[in-house]
Amino acid sequence: MKNDFKNGLFFTAIAQYSTVVVQLVINMVLSRLLTPKEIGMVTIVQVLVFFFQLLAGSALVPAIIQNKDLNDEDYGIILNYSILFGFLLALIFGLGGGFLLSLLYKNPAYIPLSWSMSLLIIMGATGQVPNGILTKEKRFKEMSLRLLLSGIVGATFGIVAAFMHAGIYAMVLVFTITDFISLVLNLRMVKIHYTRSLKWASVKKVLPFVKHQTGFSMINYLYRNLDNLLVGKVLGASALGNYSKSYQLLSLPITVFLSVINPVMQPILAEHETDVRLIRETYLKVCRILAIIAIPVSVFFSLNSGPIIYFLFGKQWSLAIVPLGILSLSIWAQMLSQSMPAIWQSRNLTPIQTFNGIISLLIIGISIIIGVFMGSINTVAITVASGYIINFIVSGSILMSKALDSNFFQLFKVLIKPLILGGVMSVVLIITNPYLEFSSLFITLLIRGILWGILIFFYLIITGEFRKLKEMVKG
Repeated sequence: MKNDFKNGLFFTAIAQYSTVVVQLVINMVLSRLLTPKEIGMVTIVQVLVFFFQLLAGSALVPAIIQNKDLNDEDYGIILNYSILFGFLLALIFGLGGGFLLSLLYKNPAYIPLSWSMSLLIIMGATGQVPNGILTKEKRFKEMSLRLLLSGIVGATFGIVAAFMHAGIYAMVLVFTITDFISLVLNLRMVKIHYTRSLKWASVKKVLPFVKHQTGFSMINYLYRNLDNLLVGKVLGASALGNYSKSYQLLSLPITVFLSVINPVMQPILAEHETDVRLIRETYLKVCRILAIIAIPVSVFFSLNSGPIIYFLFGKQWSLAIVPLGILSLSIWAQMLSQSMPAIWQSRNLTPIQTFNGIISLLIIGISIIIGVFMGSINTVAITVASGYIINFIVSGSILMSKALDSNFFQLFKVLIKPLILGGVMSVVLIITNPYLEFSSLFITLLIRGILWGILIFFYLIITGEFRKLKEMVKG
């Protein structure tokens, strides 16, 4: 298991970190060429596309990983259903999605925009089976190279299109080209037994898992996108553009770390489904490492939201500064919460995971609604950040008791020293930041970042955590 983790983390990290850099570059370029209103429009359509992609079979990947009885013919038959369902959902989205959005937001531009993004639904559905097989076979190297190549090609097309004045369709091109290259490489890397058969018996093998996982994913989708839908409807596309830009930034560190750990964790721990002690110890070690990273990152982003926004996106995004500063305080809670699904899936407890998702939806949903109707994206940020922290406590308690035969106190113990580190760091940065402000935003962030890194290093040395973490990573 140790070697699988090392190989998986190494190759996944290379691809994910490279992809994040590529995405950040294109984000910086497009943020200077497009207005907050234009980016807000694409965000609204993208939210609906995510929902249709979820329905098209995003639960197939963990289902394929968890199921030990699937054969080559099963994969071919399940792929047939995925393609047919993907085409059907894309047609429904193209016909109804754009019309609905144009009525809801009183803008006919949503109709062609929705049709142009309907291809993403077909490609997403078609890619689920090969992606599941690659993950199940732990072919992390090939998956990582695929991710990196498709991201670079998509970004290149998008930037060229943006400079040729394609407007919002430059963003659409990024998504479409990236997904298309990824799909082509997926199908070439996996030897699928293609068949015309539509025998339902193959689908029945994965249907129970897919049903519960899709239920959880839909709930997860609702509370992770309800803020975008309500902000866009109640406060307008420009407000949504600024809010989504701040949320997009705080999602970067979450993506950087979880996109490396989560894809590796489930396929490996699934082989030890009944070994609760092993899975619990592994999860707590992962949480300890994530907390040491996530809590200081939360503090840094929160206290440096202004320089970060101006450096990356320019002066037109000033209204995103305060929301970023507030939302960043929940980075650590979101990162730790989003590592939980891999544990539920590896323990094959998706029905309880769905129940947990309903609780999360209630907590986050109520928080979002309160924030939106208080009247600004700043109030939304306050209530959403609070909601995610509360949700982490509740979800952590359910996970530890129902999946890992333990209690929340065991999880909280691994967070005590990282939380103390976050408190010390907050005090130091609040005192020193006014003296570390320079005419160059890059120099400002660099110097403050160096101080941030030094604080982490000395805290880990003084508390003895550095040696423990070193031993933990080696083991």
